[in-house]
Amino acid sequence: MAAADDLDRLVADAFRRPSWRVHHPRRSDGPQPDLIVEGGGRKYIIEIKRSSEGRSDRVIPLLSQAILEAQAFARQFPETVVPVAVVGAERFPPAVVDSVQRYADRVAPRMVVGLVDAAGLRAFWGHGLEILNARPSSKENRARRQIAGQPLPQLFSDLNQWMLKILLAQSIPEDLLSAPRSRYRNPTELARAAGVSVMSAVRLVRRLENEGFVDPDQEVLALARIPELLGRWSARRESAREFPVRWLVKRDRSAFAGLLKSYSACIPSAGHPQAGRRRQPRACLGLFAAADALGFGFVHGVPPYIYMERFEPLVLKKWGLSIEGAGHGPDAFIRIAANPEAVFRAAVVKDGVPCADILQVWLDVSEHPARGRAQADEIARRALGPLLRNK
Repeated sequence: MAAADDLDRLVADAFRRPSWRVHHPRRSDGPQPDLIVEGGGRKYIIEIKRSSEGRSDRVIPLLSQAILEAQAFARQFPETVVPVAVVGAERFPPAVVDSVQRYADRVAPRMVVGLVDAAGLRAFWGHGLEILNARPSSKENRARRQIAGQPLPQLFSDLNQWMLKILLAQSIPEDLLSAPRSRYRNPTELARAAGVSVMSAVRLVRRLENEGFVDPDQEVLALARIPELLGRWSARRESAREFPVRWLVKRDRSAFAGLLKSYSACIPSAGHPQAGRRRQPRACLGLFAAADALGFGFVHGVPPYIYMERFEPLVLKKWGLSIEGAGHGPDAFIRIAANPEAVFRAAVVKDGVPCADILQVWLDVSEHPARGRAQADEIARRALGPLLRNK
């Protein structure tokens, strides 16, 4: 087991069930149990010990100590509580699990004894907590083992931004951000909803926990300190490439919406990657034009921005656009998304026109020289207020 914090997290995760509450007592109040869990009409007082090896001669002495300490902590509570002694290690062989169970049945038949390891094993005995038991080698625990000790990726990578949008989606209307809307108890459920690997979700959740943006005591993955998180996200400048373009045959700016409407009808959905988009890149309105289409327009006179997954001269030619001679007085800007999955998976369709989601627009316009701050403030006031207010 890499560290005590990782062990505490694995044990806490084992007890996360609907309507159950997991608490980490404050150490400042003197000696405290490692965890307190309330669920199923009972309160559990949990003491956890870490073993450097999964051998019986190492585990059983630590288990004995955990049993005594859990019983001592339980006596401090005025109400009836259940003491729980848990030992964790990198891996417990089956023979050691059997040995510990026999020992627990002999010396502590009235309390709960458990083993948790980094391979995914959960083995509890007593008071019906066998419902928490799990076999080792689940995808999520394999991913946790693989990334243990490795440097975590940056918080705002492309897929991380997409998963953050999913975690924020319940606070944003569906017609302003396209994403699954549910409550996710662990990284595995988040990965399934996002269509990413379990390892990617584990890395994000671990990074969020390390930086205090996810409360590990919650039953579900719930973001904390959201205004600070969004502030850091907004301050991070994306290295998106932009190309000015002009009409080959002069047209009105409103023609861009119809152009994207026709284009999106002929290719796979802007929000879901498919094999067909290898031939035709995803595209959508961005920045001020998207704000306008979504009903939050505030700044006018800025040439439209069109997000494209990659630069495709043939597509521009079909659209009747050219980069030649567009440096002065461009009709529009083509913006190559630095975070294409976060942009296009969350894109919404408004009156048939694909548009970047409202959170993406807020992020993109915040530092734009053409009154971008004013546009961002309008979006914050009308669409993102609940997220940007400290709770």
